[in-house]
Amino acid sequence: MSDYEIDEIRRIRQQISREHGHDLHRIAEHYRAMEQELRKSGRYRFTDERIHKARTADTSGEWESATTR
Repeated sequence: MSDYEIDEIRRIRQQISREHGHDLHRIAEHYRAMEQELRKSGRYRFTDERIHKARTADTSGEWESATTR
């Protein structure tokens, strides 16, 4: 990605944060609502949530799939 694209992503993220008072809970809710809208549109594919739930942290802090144990 070019510097312009990265700067644009950062600008948008900062704008979203500012619009939600830099409140982490409000920002997270914004992204959850956005995800639901995108899912309903059917225009995008999302990873299966079961894959994410199957991941567990090992003692070293690295992520490991529960199915590989």
